[in-house]
Amino acid sequence: MLFTKASEYALLSLILISQKSSPVDVDTISNELKISKSFLAKILQNLAKDGVLKSFKGANGGFALNGEPENL
Repeated sequence: MLFTKASEYALLSLILISQKSSPVDVDTISNELKISKSFLAKILQNLAKDGVLKSFKGANGGFALNGEPENL
């Protein structure tokens, strides 16, 4: 089964975010996964819009799962 790059990056990002106890910013995810920051930001914004992620603004902002990982 083949995934688009966006789907692959979304899954990798969700795995990384699920392992953190606080919101993770785009820079951190981009650096850890070696993904373009602008492309990743669009993917994460779509996941937040669809209710998979919660987004937090500000200095301690970032993205977190919107619920427990097993419920996704």
